[in-house]
Formats: sequence, structure tokens, C-alpha cells
Amino acid sequence: YKLKDICLRITDGSHSSPAAQVSGYPMFSVKDMLESGFDYSKCKYISEEDFLTLKKNGCVPQKGDVLVAKDGSYLKQIFVCKETKNEGILSSIAIFRPNREIIFPEFLSYLLKSPQVYNYIANNCVSGSALPRIVLKDFKEVSMRVPDREIQKRILDVLLPLDSKIEQNRRINDNLVRLAS
Repeated sequence: YKLKDICLRITDGSHSSPAAQVSGYPMFSVKDMLESGFDYSKCKYISEEDFLTLKKNGCVPQKGDVLVAKDGSYLKQIFVCKETKNEGILSSIAIFRPNREIIFPEFLSYLLKSPQVYNYIANNCVSGSALPRIVLKDFKEVSMRVPDREIQKRILDVLLPLDSKIEQNRRINDNLVRLAS
């Protein structure tokens, strides 16, 4: 499959940056991405009017979307949006809405993290040297092997609990570091 054939939508966040405010709706860029979500500590906040514009333009991720860092340290962070929230994103983050009849969002996330896909993208879909970025129209053409959903489910039944344990250990380590300082 090509990525465009297994996704219902492939886009990125807002190409214009709304004015930041002290409070309001969170707006994230690639620098706010973590392993499995966003870092709220340094994100910008935007007005309700700007948020509604982002929402209308498809720049608000939905539950099950796969979010991908596409600018700077491209592909460094890739995660599945666990719930739909009132949060907007900027163009440095790509949004993939997988067709769940073909592929599970979590499986797409693992595929995008695989060395074969990473190397292909690095060699064929990236432009710019000062700030390398993935060209979305090229990204849509990336081919990948997608097993049937039953095989995907069996693979996810092994990988997801491991990732959950890794995330739990990371939180424990962070707490221990905080307590020690």
C-alpha cells in the first residue's frame, strides 16, 4: 500500500501561527511533542476564535489520528492521539487518519517508526538543510507492507503491553529524579 491508500486523511497543522495568549486553547508544534503525547509546560495558548478556525481547517487531531513530527527532527516523535481534545497543532506536525478497515492506528505508528520506512523517507521525502522537513505530497506516496488486520492485532497484542510497561517505567524514573532533587 501507499500511505495515501491506507489513510482517510493526510494533512498537517496550521500554516499560520495564531497570536499567543496567556491562557486559552493549547496549540502545539513539533517541539512540544513527547514519546506518547504533548508537553504542555511550554506550549502556546490561543483564543477561542483562533481555535475554532484551526478546527474548521482540520488542524485539531482526532482520537486515533497518528501524529508525526515532520519538521526539524523529522520522525523523531510519532504517536497515536488517544482522545480528541480541544488542542490545535501547527504545520510542523503531520496528521494521518488511518482507514481502520485496513490498518490499526497503532500499527501504522509502528510502521512509520520502522528503519525501512525511516530510511526511505529520509532519502526520498525530506527537503531543506538548515531545517529539514518532510514534504507531505512525497510522504503520501511512501509504500509499505501492511498485513491483514488479524496479523496486525496479534503483533499489537505483543507490542502495546511492552510500550505500556516502558512508559510506566519512564514515569517512575521521572518521579524518582524529581524526588531526589
